[in-house]
Amino acid sequence: MHTTFRDRVRMESVATRWAVAAFAIGALLTIVVMWGDRWPLAVETRSVGNLAAWTASGFAGAAFAASFIIESRRGYDSWRRGMPLIKRIIDVGAMTTAMAMLSYLAVLAVANLFQQGFRGMNIDPVGGGALVGAATAAFTYAAYLSGSRVTADGLAMLATLVLFTGTMASMLSTPDASWWQLHFSQLGNISQSSGYKFNLALIFTGLVVTVLANYVGRDVELGLIARGAEPKTLTRQLSWLFAGIGICLMIAGLVPDAVSFPIHVGAASGMVVLFAVFVFCALRFLPGLPKEVSGFSLLVIIGIVVAIALWIPIGYYNLTGMEFIAAGLLFAWLLYFVRAIGVYAKSDAPVSASV
Repeated sequence: MHTTFRDRVRMESVATRWAVAAFAIGALLTIVVMWGDRWPLAVETRSVGNLAAWTASGFAGAAFAASFIIESRRGYDSWRRGMPLIKRIIDVGAMTTAMAMLSYLAVLAVANLFQQGFRGMNIDPVGGGALVGAATAAFTYAAYLSGSRVTADGLAMLATLVLFTGTMASMLSTPDASWWQLHFSQLGNISQSSGYKFNLALIFTGLVVTVLANYVGRDVELGLIARGAEPKTLTRQLSWLFAGIGICLMIAGLVPDAVSFPIHVGAASGMVVLFAVFVFCALRFLPGLPKEVSGFSLLVIIGIVVAIALWIPIGYYNLTGMEFIAAGLLFAWLLYFVRAIGVYAKSDAPVSASV
């Protein structure tokens, strides 16, 4: 479905109304909750930042889900109607929860950052209402617009940000200062909020990747049809391989290292193996794929091999260092590939894909 100027104006208008309503409700709720008291900006449980994070999370999730459903009924991404209903429901739930989690972590991070600059400051109910309302309105507005036009590169960015912010939040709040001497999975072994943040980040990132697999498969299908190739079998295979990466990431979050070492490590290893198989199949069987995609993919694979070699046998750094570099390369490839495959799907040749 082509987005017209009138569509953009309508979406901006509705997003603004959502933001205004979110500001009013968030501010009023804060004033009522804080009435007669003064709260710090962050750090403590009873803080303006914590309340703002939860409020922004709730409104952002609701705005994203509402806009996605409304625009879908208006005909945007109509190809998704060919998918099973349960899959579409899971997809909406995954994207909504990921957006809510990202909003929560982002607001909390900003609040903690400003708390470092305004040490000892306590905020009255009116000031708290203004701050909570502003944060809630900003994320509600952004979430509504994001949900109204979901794209492959937007989902890739959402997955990357959820994993990054969740991991950073876990690192900064963990009571185990020596976690990095073991591996990243150690963050998920702690039975406190820092451990939950890390594991939830893995789970919801994996869920978003499974949603992204549908969009990648759609772009692959359009690209193959435009080039006169049979799309059905290859599209299904690549979609499942891509979804498998997300499923492995979910399993790694659902089963922390301390719960079952074989399952956790198996899921993490399976993610790398599926990535390698996906890259091989995409480069080998997709006709007309730009050489730059092949070159960048090869560089990423070489980079991962070098990162492993610097861990074992060279011993330049520990397992945490290797995981950090490998994960960074994987998500850099993800962001690049979904944009490249989106361009691959667009062609001057007439396209009439059926799902």
